[in-house]
Amino acid sequence: MRLDHLHLQNFRCYEDAHFDFQPGFNLVVGVNGSGKTSLLLGVAGCFGNLLGSIGVHQPSIAESDVRFALVKFEDRIRFERSYPLVLTAQGGAFERQEWHVSLERSSLQTNFSALNSLAFSENLISIDVSTHGDLPVFAVYQANRRWLTMSVTAELAAQSKPSRLDAYTSWFDAASNLKNFETWFIGKTLERFQRLSRAGSSSVFNDELTWINSAIQCALPDAKGIEYDMELRALVVDMDDRKIPFNDLSDGQRGMVALFADIARRICLLNPHMGKDVLSKTNGIIVIDELDIHLHPGWQRTIAPALKKAFPSVQFIAASHSPQVIGSLQPGEVILLNNHDGSHPRATYGLDSSSILEEVMGVPQREPEIEALLDELFSTLENNELEKARLQLDALKQKAPDLPEFAGAEALLKRKELIGR
Repeated sequence: MRLDHLHLQNFRCYEDAHFDFQPGFNLVVGVNGSGKTSLLLGVAGCFGNLLGSIGVHQPSIAESDVRFALVKFEDRIRFERSYPLVLTAQGGAFERQEWHVSLERSSLQTNFSALNSLAFSENLISIDVSTHGDLPVFAVYQANRRWLTMSVTAELAAQSKPSRLDAYTSWFDAASNLKNFETWFIGKTLERFQRLSRAGSSSVFNDELTWINSAIQCALPDAKGIEYDMELRALVVDMDDRKIPFNDLSDGQRGMVALFADIARRICLLNPHMGKDVLSKTNGIIVIDELDIHLHPGWQRTIAPALKKAFPSVQFIAASHSPQVIGSLQPGEVILLNNHDGSHPRATYGLDSSSILEEVMGVPQREPEIEALLDELFSTLENNELEKARLQLDALKQKAPDLPEFAGAEALLKRKELIGR
């Protein structure tokens, strides 16, 4: 599965927009209100009906997604929905190379939902999950993710009978809760204990739990991984030689562990026949809004490379404001939104955060007030108004005492005071 091109018509803030995506990482960048989340939801919407056609039903397009247009009625103005909403995708998904989803204004009802009229351009897709055919991963991680466990018991987990299609459960809000992950993980832990008791060898540890922990280690090299502690009856993370209950982790730690672990779980569910190569060979699309949420700047710098390393065949489409995230990616991996159009910046990879703020995001490196005061100070020095410059320098030191420009300004002022000009 991959998305090469997406055409949005009358979808949320987009009247008519085209976006291209590359196979690896795609980071959508823009100011608040530029359409980042709307673009990600458009990606989700164009795949939602494809998943529905294989029996995974979770509506992702609603009437509320239809763009509002300003309509004039003589001397009055009204906001009206602008139909039709059309999402046209090109890429590859379940042997389709192009497909579209449309929503029309109509009195007709459909079996998909209570929407007025929702049309999908393809017939039902037949997939036999009992065979060894590869299935793609697809999940959307929205911005409001908190990742709290649900205290699933071992008794409940032992009764679960996971299907390959369970990997698509809650795909539209994959971080809504961790119950599915917890149930599956505890079940796999019980399987490991059973195999160990039968085989009497640690070789059985080359299993899904091992592969999930290898993904976590890509994100957090100091972490050995996550496990279910039978005595505590809880998920714990082995980090910095300490075992910490999952719910006691910081929001940032919990977010990193859970994101990588949940993607890996879904992949392991989808393609058990791939064995130890499942994380490297499974393709698909993962959508992540606010990729940097709750993360320390150091982790913001590493999360995108870590995702690419852990899941090299997956296409990521994410959004972020973070200059640290932007600086970890090549220009072709960054989609800069401006007036609802996408373009690639001239340079990103390896730039420091200040340069990215100014050159890519259009944000001044420092507070405009301080920048203006510095300009005024050096202009005064250039005009040889030395007493005024001394007062300006002292006043500026009171506001921002550690500016690196002070050394040069002080030296220039002293030299001018000595020579009188």
